[in-house]
Amino acid sequence: FRESGALECWGINELPDAPIAMSQPASAQSDAGNAGRIVARLLDDGRVEFGWQPRSGARVLPRLRYFPTDATVDRWLRSSPVEVGGTAIGRINARRLSDGRIESAFTRTGSWRIPTYTRYFLTHAPVGRWLPGVPIRISAPSFTAISAGAHYTCGLHGTGAIECWGNNRFGQADAPAGSFTAVSAGQYHTCGLHDTGAIECWGWNEHGQTDAPPGDFTAVSAGFGHTCAIRDTKDLACWGWNEYKQTDAPDGSYSAISAGRAISCGLRDTGEITCWGDTAHWQTHPPAGVFAAISAGDHTCGLRSDGAIECWGGRSYARAGRFRAVVGRVQTCGLRESGEIECWGVPLDGALPPAGRFTAVSASHVEICGLRPSGEIECRGGGFSPRHDDY
Repeated sequence: FRESGALECWGINELPDAPIAMSQPASAQSDAGNAGRIVARLLDDGRVEFGWQPRSGARVLPRLRYFPTDATVDRWLRSSPVEVGGTAIGRINARRLSDGRIESAFTRTGSWRIPTYTRYFLTHAPVGRWLPGVPIRISAPSFTAISAGAHYTCGLHGTGAIECWGNNRFGQADAPAGSFTAVSAGQYHTCGLHDTGAIECWGWNEHGQTDAPPGDFTAVSAGFGHTCAIRDTKDLACWGWNEYKQTDAPDGSYSAISAGRAISCGLRDTGEITCWGDTAHWQTHPPAGVFAAISAGDHTCGLRSDGAIECWGGRSYARAGRFRAVVGRVQTCGLRESGEIECWGVPLDGALPPAGRFTAVSASHVEICGLRPSGEIECRGGGFSPRHDDY
């Protein structure tokens, strides 16, 4: 219904010359989470002011909310946090398109980037009139596993789908379709374990690290330039970069595998750890005894059955206390029995681990991620969200 009194209708796939259009992916239909809509209006000076209209309550205006008239085409800018009831729920993102329209999206607060809820604001909209988008729900997808790579992160949905976000220079965040039971993010390549037992890898493949062999597997680990996996017969298969013999897997029966930078480590069925590859800093010389978990990076750490963490190799440090999990590439992070994440060693660009309770932890050389009991992922450091500049 136009201001002139005329009524105009259009189909679902095409939209005429109207101030706002908005589309939503299927994941936005959930009833969980905060509900509201992006609102915007054109100002006298040509800028566009953005806000958030909750389902109930007054319009919320973030402190930084004015989209400039001289914004670079195709460059995403973001508002300051949108706060509803004292809680930051996310940020409004916007960019100018080549045809003059302004595309906006909403990014939920947290470590992951939700699918874009887009809206197109036309520059000839009525001046001073707030125009609303279609209502959306800021609901978090439920993940069951996480894996942090170099400036990107992957999560495994409860449905078996893999979702990745962040750096995608080599296509490492372009997760294929299918149902998976595990995901592992390496430096610039990612591997997933299909529910059929087959392994599929994608991303950087200079050394053949994404050329997974055929067969049935039970676990997979993506490293810097190589990948290792456990076959259903419990023996190992490694492929990719082999300058330090890190893909020359020894014989034996294994229950866990971890591919690091230039090393690989396996946890034998006996609980003993065997490592191979670069020995420059003794990271392939594990201590004797029984372990429950293993993590190989630039150094190596193992989790004892009593919850104690022991690390070896260059720049390795241990931490007293009881833990449920250990991970690390450069810095080491452990998941306390309380569910809190604690990190130590060489800092990740000053990043601190996210606070609160988690059920899983993953860390690369640039970021620290945790999986909350609710199924949400939260990260700190580089690469956990799209690169933006503030408005």
